[in-house]
Amino acid sequence: MKISKVFHATGLRFKLLLGCLLLASVTSLAKPSVAQVLKKMIKKFEAPKGSLSNALKKLEKSADINIAYDETVIKNIKVDKASFEDQMVEVILKDLLSHSKLSYQEKFNTVLIFEPGKENTPSLKMLEQEKEATISGTVTFNGNPLIGATVVIKGTSNGVGTDANGHFKLSAKLQDDAVLVVSMIGFKTIEKMIGDERTFSFQMEEVAIGLNQLVVVGYGSQRKALISGAIADVPLDKLNSRSLNNVQDAIQGKVPGVLIENQGGDPTSASKVFIRGMGGINGESVLYVVDGMIYKGGPINPNDIESISVLKDASAAIYGAQASGGVILITTKKGKMGSMSINLDAKNGWQTVAKTLNTLTAKQFADVENAAYDAAGIPRSPAFDASVYPEGQLTLTDWQDEIFRTAKIQDYNVEVKGGSEKSHYYMSFGYRKQEGILLNTYNERYGFRLNTDMQMKPWLKVGENLSFTFQDGNGANTTSPYSGVIYTALGYPRNITPYTEDGAFSGMPEDYAASYGDLANPVAILKRLDNKNPYFNISVNPYAEIRFTKDLKFLSSLAVTKGMRNNKVFTPKVPEIGKINNSNNLYQMMSNHTDILSEQTLTYNHMFNGIHHLTATAGYSFQKNESEYMSAEAQNFNDESEIYRYFVNGADYLKPNSGKDKFALESYIGRLNYEYKSKYLLGLLGRIDGTSKVPRKNRYQKYYAITGGWIASEESFLKDNVEWLNFLKVRGSYGLIGNLASLPGNAYNATLSTYNIYIGQDGKQQSGYAENTISNPDLTWARSKQLDFGLDLGFMNNRLSLVVDYFDKTIEDMILAVDLPSTSGVSNQMYQNVGKVKDKGWEIGLTYRSEQDKDFTWEVTGSMSTLDNRLISLGDRTSISTSGINIRSSLTPVRIETGHPLYSYWVVESAGLFQSDKEAQDYKSSDGTVIQPNAKAGDRKFVDRNDDGQINDEDKYFAGTPFPKVNYGLSFNAGYKGFDLNIFAQGVAGVKLFNALKYTNINPSIGTNYNMLTGILDAWTPENTNTDIPRLNTKDPNGNYGTVSDWYLEDGGYFRIKNVTLGYTFPRTFLSKAGLNNLRVYATGSNLFTFTKYDGFDPEIGMDQVGIDKGRYPLARTVLVGLNVNF
Repeated sequence: MKISKVFHATGLRFKLLLGCLLLASVTSLAKPSVAQVLKKMIKKFEAPKGSLSNALKKLEKSADINIAYDETVIKNIKVDKASFEDQMVEVILKDLLSHSKLSYQEKFNTVLIFEPGKENTPSLKMLEQEKEATISGTVTFNGNPLIGATVVIKGTSNGVGTDANGHFKLSAKLQDDAVLVVSMIGFKTIEKMIGDERTFSFQMEEVAIGLNQLVVVGYGSQRKALISGAIADVPLDKLNSRSLNNVQDAIQGKVPGVLIENQGGDPTSASKVFIRGMGGINGESVLYVVDGMIYKGGPINPNDIESISVLKDASAAIYGAQASGGVILITTKKGKMGSMSINLDAKNGWQTVAKTLNTLTAKQFADVENAAYDAAGIPRSPAFDASVYPEGQLTLTDWQDEIFRTAKIQDYNVEVKGGSEKSHYYMSFGYRKQEGILLNTYNERYGFRLNTDMQMKPWLKVGENLSFTFQDGNGANTTSPYSGVIYTALGYPRNITPYTEDGAFSGMPEDYAASYGDLANPVAILKRLDNKNPYFNISVNPYAEIRFTKDLKFLSSLAVTKGMRNNKVFTPKVPEIGKINNSNNLYQMMSNHTDILSEQTLTYNHMFNGIHHLTATAGYSFQKNESEYMSAEAQNFNDESEIYRYFVNGADYLKPNSGKDKFALESYIGRLNYEYKSKYLLGLLGRIDGTSKVPRKNRYQKYYAITGGWIASEESFLKDNVEWLNFLKVRGSYGLIGNLASLPGNAYNATLSTYNIYIGQDGKQQSGYAENTISNPDLTWARSKQLDFGLDLGFMNNRLSLVVDYFDKTIEDMILAVDLPSTSGVSNQMYQNVGKVKDKGWEIGLTYRSEQDKDFTWEVTGSMSTLDNRLISLGDRTSISTSGINIRSSLTPVRIETGHPLYSYWVVESAGLFQSDKEAQDYKSSDGTVIQPNAKAGDRKFVDRNDDGQINDEDKYFAGTPFPKVNYGLSFNAGYKGFDLNIFAQGVAGVKLFNALKYTNINPSIGTNYNMLTGILDAWTPENTNTDIPRLNTKDPNGNYGTVSDWYLEDGGYFRIKNVTLGYTFPRTFLSKAGLNNLRVYATGSNLFTFTKYDGFDPEIGMDQVGIDKGRYPLARTVLVGLNVNF
């Protein structure tokens, strides 16, 4: 805007109108002696006919320059209409002044217009002498703008902070020795004499690596040094060199407090993310935010990811009811200014099973069975008599060799990106196919992404993020202790081949099938597997950003996600003897979902006086979800050929099922961040969420958080006196967050079920609808109160950094289905808010970086976290039934009880084996009762903890948990000239696993004669007493196996070499001849070595099985070779 100054000289009153001095170029230096303004190019300018004053005003506006003149001098001067294209300001100005005697001169980025010989009028002298100057410029690092750098006139409080583009501008009356000071935490402070310069370009030098990177924090970003919450930036060490099934695998072991558990190694299974605990009895789901929008879409191609950050504490309250389980914020790659760049990455490799278990040979199995029969006093089975069935003694097959294979994996990605000064684009296509190490299992994924943005006007930016994904696969059942394929392979007799002589699948020997148990041919199970689950997803996220001022912007975003799934499962007949199934079945379920999210946010970001930095955000969000499904089932297909596996070919049909669900979520968002002198930090945030899932009186819930920090290392008493400490930040947070996902869809408004009733005198049957449960109008969703204290430290010129956090998370109002009295008239349970769970622990992150100006550079990063979980209360009860968590309906090892960790193992304590019959009979309670009257030498001794003379549930104790108490990771990166090396390892400790294979495959008394693991050969005998395997006995009268004891528990801790990558990048001098920008070759190995005491296939069983291993699909060992080309 115009600024008017009034001067009195020689009896005349002058009005000097001065404009704000704006930058002509953000990267160049301006001096009064260099006519930057006059040389500025104007694309098009139309001078109106009329007064010169009007023409000059229009030129000021069109060229974005400042012109100073005496209105009394030019008021009578007229100009003709004129047009100019691609001309400098000076050319236009000469033309406008051509019919006058006026002259012009550029000073201090302002064009002065005056009468010849009157350059030294009081008005112009005052302008020069006062030097009321506008200082402007940019602050950058490595060519990128620095946001929030402080720029002040030394010795004054006159200062500003750089904006989102790294720009600054301030006005001041300058002294001749005025000095400009540019500072920012983590960078070397710059001081520069101002002199005659008015436009500056500063390149900052980093002294604290990583402190100044921007971290996405939800509805914005902050510099890492100024974050006061527990927000972690995930290091993506050579991410593109790995072939990952999902995004979660990229985070595993990288962030303290974040546990990524593989739910086995099936290529169709997803990893589970736990942030600071399990989330109570309902569990918690992590909220994913991609490019600023809550994401409900399909799998994200890890190669499209630019950065990942994690909100672990109350900072997640900005997402309110959906964020109690933490928030993972993903930023995908974007285009940059420059010519088109094409990047190709291709990986191919192989996967193998890392470990197999040793099973008995056919003869060993026969010998063990005979011994067990003899000990029980039962006649031997003819199947194990070599004279009757000699073929039963021949080992013909290793079933693990038959079901496991060397599987191929291929992963291809293409990226195209580029842009101009005003528009950018990024486009990618990815294809990945992973064969499973079990026959006929696989996962296949296609992905396409298009991210564009365009600066339509100086104040308007529009863009969109579009993604399409397709995923399909074939998964195997490996979690059932009846039909799991790995468990079946361990138990299937080895004297049988996979195929008969005519190529058909073989079965149990007809005459002796009863002696081998009810198992199906494991190769046939896998070969017949037909469990397709294709999923299509498209997500479109258009947005518009309007910048009202340099400090105030408005962002309007819309995200539409559409997903379609078609699950088709065909179960064929099984004619082979063993586990015959004479029927076949086709099940198909089709579903689709639509998610619409609209968000509007207004953000104000301003630096006051160079020391007060305020960022305020207010927003409104509306989310709508709608889903439908339809399922149908047909049976008895005459022809099982793949082309006939459609409903029209079935003979019998079951009643179809269908349903629809929809809900909405309305939210009001607010956040205020305040920084004083870039060392005192305060954050306030709140959110109100309202959902259609509950009655109106409980519909809206409020969430909040307060965060604070103090960068003590900026205080003079530390900065000037403690040289070994380069950075110290103390921070803390407290807040309330919700867990809307814990709320069932029909919890307060139960749906009606179909019933048949008899009505009338004749008892005529009628169909009708009725509730089968009672709705709870007072129901709400669970919430968590989260407290965090943290320290961030830097040593050795910040090459060594340490992050320490203590957290305390209390989950309240958990949702539990409770039994109703018989007089209620319904048979189902009712949902109620009950109970409290507490998770607390410590987190440590440590990073050391070598000096970066050497040929050989290296970096090591470590992370570790602990967790103490306790169930505090369950309302008016102390425990929850876990009868559904069992092994073959015989062993129930898990219990949920107040005062203990969730899903703790509740078992009888074992105390070795009795070494003699006398020892067994002498084992008595204090009143003289024989505690184990059926025990003999070689049987297991159980501890009678309550001394009542018997072994029962009253003797059980809590013996650990399947959820790790310690989670850690270690990463090493090194580079030498063109070579790069990454080694990543991760592990867990303080975890117990229930090895159910001991019950099914080291147990001669299970009731069916399954082949066993070689561990049974170490069973107790009078000659072999130093063992924990009880004596062989088909009947097991002492309950050696039937008692849920701690013998089944094993240490589930492990240390795994998760990834090793070695790469080489060819020199640019070599590549330029071939027209390439970059060429890198690499080799990667995953899951190379696992160090564990666990006896099963793999210790990553997963919390979905509550740590109970029934022969789950193990993780594969992978070796890849890859090529990355950029041109």
